[in-house]
Amino acid sequence: MGIYKNMDREEEARAKLKILLAHWQEHNEEHGREYRRWAETAKGFDIGVYDAIMEAANRMEGVNESLYKALELMDKSDDGDETDTHRGDPQPV
Repeated sequence: MGIYKNMDREEEARAKLKILLAHWQEHNEEHGREYRRWAETAKGFDIGVYDAIMEAANRMEGVNESLYKALELMDKSDDGDETDTHRGDPQPV
């Protein structure tokens, strides 16, 4: 059990998911940077290749926005308040 020994199953799952969400975001950011570097390299091959790789990089940003939103919602739920804990914006009730 380790660090989760004093948690029930739901608390443990929530804690693990928050860690995973942050990890996935970081991992996706790394991939997005790599896609963009390779897209620049591909410019010399064919403009279509560049565009396709850049589309993938842009979609990765969208994926990260969704993961960020999930983490914000979990934080908000954990805090039990109506303020976005990452940006400080008021959230509708």
